[in-house]
Amino acid sequence: MSPEQTDPFETALTALLAPLAKAMVARGVTIGPATEALKRALLQAALEETPGKTTDSRVSLKTGIHRKDVKRLRTDENGGSLKKSVNASALAISYWATAPEFQSSEGTPRDLPRQGSEKEPGFDELVRLTRADMAPGTVLEALIEQGVVTELDDGFYRLLTHALLPAAGSAEQVAAYQATLSTHLTAATHNLIAPEGTSLNFDRILRYSHLSDESVEKLNRLTQEKAQMLLEEVNALAREMQMNDAEQTANGRFAFGAYVLPKKPSSDEAAA
Repeated sequence: MSPEQTDPFETALTALLAPLAKAMVARGVTIGPATEALKRALLQAALEETPGKTTDSRVSLKTGIHRKDVKRLRTDENGGSLKKSVNASALAISYWATAPEFQSSEGTPRDLPRQGSEKEPGFDELVRLTRADMAPGTVLEALIEQGVVTELDDGFYRLLTHALLPAAGSAEQVAAYQATLSTHLTAATHNLIAPEGTSLNFDRILRYSHLSDESVEKLNRLTQEKAQMLLEEVNALAREMQMNDAEQTANGRFAFGAYVLPKKPSSDEAAA
C-alpha cells in the first residue's frame, strides 16, 4: 500500500464506531473515558498478539499508547463480575426452560424449591448443573431483581419468562450488550485477520431495501419466529451435550446468536 493510499479499515472504523458513538452520547460517555477504554482494548490486543512477556516499550510501539499509560493499565485490574452474573442468569433460565428434569408433565417449567429432594429438583441444583461460576443464591437474587423469577407464597420459585430481558438502560442490559456484540465482533474480526488457509467463522447477513412497511413487518415477524425456534433447538442440544461432557475435562466454548433489524423510513425519507 502506497503512502497516498488509506487503509480501507481506517475508513470502515467510522461506520463501525457510529452505533457505539450513538450509545455513548445517549449514556453521557465523553471522549475521556472512551479514550481510556480504547487504550485498554489496544493494550489487551497487543498482549494477546505477543504471548509471554513483552516490554512496555514494545507495547507502546505497537499501539501508540504512552509507556506511562501502558505501565498503569497493566497493573490496573478491571473486574467482570456483572458480566458473569448476566451469563449465569441466562444459563439458569436456559436450563429451567428446557431441561427435562425441570419440566412439569404439561411441558412447562416447574416451580422450584430452593433446595431439591429425591422427589424433585431445586434451584440450587439447577445452578450447579449449569456449571456457572457463581453461587446459587447470587444468581437467584439477580433473577428476582430482574423480574425473571418470583417467589411464591409456598416458598417455591417460578420462572416468569424464557429469556433474559434486562430493563432498558440497566447495568444488566449493558453487560448483555457487551457480551452479545463483543462475541459477534470477535467472530468477524477472526475472519478479517485470519491467515490464508485458516477456517473462517460463519457470518452472514441478508439486506433488502425498497420494501413496504407491511413487507418489513412480515419479514420481522417471520425471522424472529424462525430465529427463536433455531436458538431453542440449538440450546437444547448444547445443554444435553454439556451434561454428557460433564465427566470430562472439557473447556470448549461455543456461541450462536441472531439479530433482526427492521427499519421503516422516517417521515423525511418517505417524503423524498
